[in-house]
Parts: sequence; structure tokens; C-alpha cells
Amino acid sequence: MIAALTLLATPAAAGWTLPCLFSGCSITFVSPEYAAKPVQPLDPEAALAQINAYRTKNGRKPVVLDERLSRAAAAQSKAQAGRSRIGHDGSDGSKPMQRAARAGYRAKIASENVASGQKSFSDVMRSWEGSSGHRENLLRPEVTAVGVAMAKNSSGWPYWTLVLGAEKANAKKDTEESAKMGKEEGHAQPQPLTREGCKTADMKWNDQSNVCG
Repeated sequence: MIAALTLLATPAAAGWTLPCLFSGCSITFVSPEYAAKPVQPLDPEAALAQINAYRTKNGRKPVVLDERLSRAAAAQSKAQAGRSRIGHDGSDGSKPMQRAARAGYRAKIASENVASGQKSFSDVMRSWEGSSGHRENLLRPEVTAVGVAMAKNSSGWPYWTLVLGAEKANAKKDTEESAKMGKEEGHAQPQPLTREGCKTADMKWNDQSNVCG
């Protein structure tokens, strides 16, 4: 007998959502034995290894794990778990590209795969590999980094999110320059007022110590 447990997954690429009514939605009916299995904790490094093994097998370059994209993925897993519903819209209506930006990742590409109900990341990968939309995201040649997360709702139902990204070419330079400016501003020392500046500020000049005030 087949149990009515439905595992759902929907892909989104660079901020758009593919409706479940059409292609890209994967629905699997599983046995009661599978439904009774505990959800395995997510190991991001092991997940990365599986993603890269799949990409390499299909002639794509490996990607790296990016903490910022993982934060974006975690936000979306939490949003899905909070409403007990799969989807690419954030709790505030945000899209994958916006969530990546909020996490500090200046994306030119921010694709997102989500899944719900699978008991392990290995099972999630098998679902995605069998779905054309998810497979396309996994094998995008321009992608250089990923972030992955999983969150459970109050009933223990898991929601998985994978964000695949490529950062703008000048993003690192802009970040470094911003950090440098912030550092310089943080260490800037106030300059003492001159005699003329002291007078302009309507303060008293101390002739003995040669300072204002």
C-alpha cells in the first residue's frame, strides 16, 4: 500500500518561481516505512561533496560553500517551516536574489532549489536530479558557490533549501574598499581647532597651552 506522504520540490532561477502546476514540480509517494524514518541532520560539507560529485560527473566545475548563501538558504528554510508550505517567496515576499543580497552576497545569479519531506540530503539530491528544473540549477555552468540549509516545522517536517550563486565581478573589490573606508573612518582622530577656528566656534583660546578651550 502506498502512503499519502507527498515530497514536494520546486525550482527557481535568479528570482523567478516556476508554478507547481507545470513542469518542475516533483511529487513522490513513499512507503509507511520511509515516512517513519527520522530526518537526518544536514552536514553542509557532505552536501557540498554530493553536489560537486554530480557536477563533475556532468562536466561542470566544482563549487564552494559560501557562508552568505547558507544564511540566505537558512532564511528560506525557516520561512517555509514557519508557514508549513514549500515555496520560493520569503516570509516578507522576498525572492532568492534579494535574500542573497541581504546576506551580503552581490549576486549576478541566485538560483534556488527547495524540497520538502525528504529524510536526508541524499534523498533530496535524488529528487532534484530527477527533475529537469532542479537539474538545470544544479548544473548551471556559471555558478561558483552554494549555500544549503534545512529547517523543520513544529511537526518535525523538513524543508530543504539550496542556493546556487555567482557573484558580480567587482563585488570583492567593492567590499574591500568599503571595509577599508570604514576602518579608516573608525580610526580617524579629531583635529584640534586653530586659534581662528576657536574664535569662530565662539570658544576661548588658551595662550598658555596654545589650545582651544
